[in-house]
Amino acid sequence: MTFDPWTKVSDLPLGKTAGIFGLLYLVYYVLYAAYAVTLSPLAKVPGPITRKVSYLPCVIMNMRGRESHAVRDLHRKYGPVVRVNPEMVSFTGPTAWKEIYGYPGVKKFKKFGYRELRPGVPDLLTANGADHARQRAALNRAFSEKALREQEHHFQEHIDLFLSRLDEKCSESQPLNITQWIEFLAFDIIGTLAFSSSFHCLEDRGYHPWVLLLLNFFKSTHYVLAARMCGIFFPLILALGPIRDLRKGEEHLRRSYAKVQERIKMPEDDKRNDFWTYISRQNEQKEGSMSVEEMEVNAALLIPAGSDTIATALAGCLYLLLKHPDTLTRLRQELEAEFRSDADITMARLAGLPYIRAVVDEALRMYPPISGELRRAVPTGGAVVCGHFIPGDTIISVYALASCDNASNFAQPKQFTPERWLTTDERPDWTRNDHLEASQPFSVGPRNCIGMGLAYAETKLILTRLLFRYDLELLDDEFNIENQKVYVMWQKPPLSVNLRRRAV
Repeated sequence: MTFDPWTKVSDLPLGKTAGIFGLLYLVYYVLYAAYAVTLSPLAKVPGPITRKVSYLPCVIMNMRGRESHAVRDLHRKYGPVVRVNPEMVSFTGPTAWKEIYGYPGVKKFKKFGYRELRPGVPDLLTANGADHARQRAALNRAFSEKALREQEHHFQEHIDLFLSRLDEKCSESQPLNITQWIEFLAFDIIGTLAFSSSFHCLEDRGYHPWVLLLLNFFKSTHYVLAARMCGIFFPLILALGPIRDLRKGEEHLRRSYAKVQERIKMPEDDKRNDFWTYISRQNEQKEGSMSVEEMEVNAALLIPAGSDTIATALAGCLYLLLKHPDTLTRLRQELEAEFRSDADITMARLAGLPYIRAVVDEALRMYPPISGELRRAVPTGGAVVCGHFIPGDTIISVYALASCDNASNFAQPKQFTPERWLTTDERPDWTRNDHLEASQPFSVGPRNCIGMGLAYAETKLILTRLLFRYDLELLDDEFNIENQKVYVMWQKPPLSVNLRRRAV
C-alpha cells in the first residue's frame, strides 16, 4: 500500500496509525524539551535537565518511595531553589515556610492538587478561605489546651494498657518490634478521642482491619498521585502500582462516615469529651459551624493524621535516643529530677521541661512525619519567593526533609543534637547559626496542623512513661531513617529492642 499524505489517518492500518502518532509525539516532546531548557520562564531555575524536561524522574522516584530523599539531594547539589519537574519548584531557604504557607502566603498561593473526599463537601484540607475558617473554628475547641486537660485520662488509660502489654513481653524475654506496639497505641488513642470508641488494637494484640486498610491505602494513593503526572500514560503507570488497594480508600471513607453517624446517635453524656463533643458545642453556639457531611469527611482525615504521624514521631524519637546513649542519659536525668513515680507524670508537668521538648523537636527535624511536598500554585502574574521571581501557574513547595536535612539551615544536619533547640546560652557554639525556623513539621500559618499541641503533649507523655518504666536496648539498625521509603507516610520498618523493667 503506497502512503498518501492526504489519506485519513483513520483509514490507515493500525501499525501505521500508531507510528504516525508516535512520531508526532516525539516531535512535540523534542520541541517541548528545547523550550523547557531555553525559553521557559523556569529555564533559569537550577536543576538537572532531566527534571526540567520530563516528569519521569519525579514519577520513578515517587514510585520507589524515594522522592523526598531525591529532592533533598538535589538541593544539596543545586542550592536552595530547585526545579523538581517541568511545573514545580522546591525551596529550602529559612524563610520559605513563612513566605509560602504563612499568613501573607495564604493570600497569594492557593492549595494545589488536593481533591475533595466527597464532591461538593469541603474538608479541612480542601476548603476555601471562608469554609476553612468556619471548620477550623469548630475543630479548634477539640484541640485546645482545655480539651487536652479534659481528655488526658483517655491518654493515661491507653498508656496503662500499652505498658501492661509491654510488661508481658518483658517476661517473654524475646526481641520486640516496638514500632508495631506504638502503632497499636496511637490508633487506639485516636479512636477514643475522635469517636469515644477505641480500635482495641492493644486489647486484641493486633491491628484492627481498619488500621491495616489505612496503611495499605497510603501507598496506593501515593502511586495515583505519581501516575497523574504522566498525562496520557496515566493508565499505563497506574497499572504498575498496587491499584488493588485503591478501593480500600472507599472502604475507609465508608467506615469514617458510619463511625460519625454512630457517634451522633450516642445518648447525651456530660462526661464524654471526644472531638465531636466540642464540635457539637460550637454548632450550638454558632449554627452551621460544621455540617454532618463535613464531620464525616473530616473524620476520614483526622484518623490517619492523628495516628500514623504520632507513631512516626514516637518511633523516630526512640530510635534516635537509643542510637545516642549520652542524649538518652541526659533526658533520663531531667525526667528523674521531676518525677518520683509513674503516677506523677502528667501533660502539665511535662510542658515545663525543656530537654524533652528539645528531643522531640530534634527528632521531628531529622524524621518529619510528612517529609514530602505541600503544593501551592503561584497566581497569574507571578510572585517573588525567597528573592526569586516565579512565573504564574508554577507549583511551589517546601519538602520538609530537604529543608531540615540541609547544611545551609542546620550545622551537621545528620547529627542528633537536641541542644540546638535550647536557649541561646545552652546551645553548642557550632549550632548558633542554625535556622531553627527551617524545621516546621506542622507547617505554619492559618493552615498549619490543627493538632500540633495534641501531638507534642501525646508524644512527650508516651515517651516519658515508656522511658520511666523500661530500659531499652536497640538490637539492629533496620529502622535506619536514610533507608526508609515514603508513600505519603513513612513505611516504618521494625524497631527491634530488648525491654527490661527499671528499678525506680
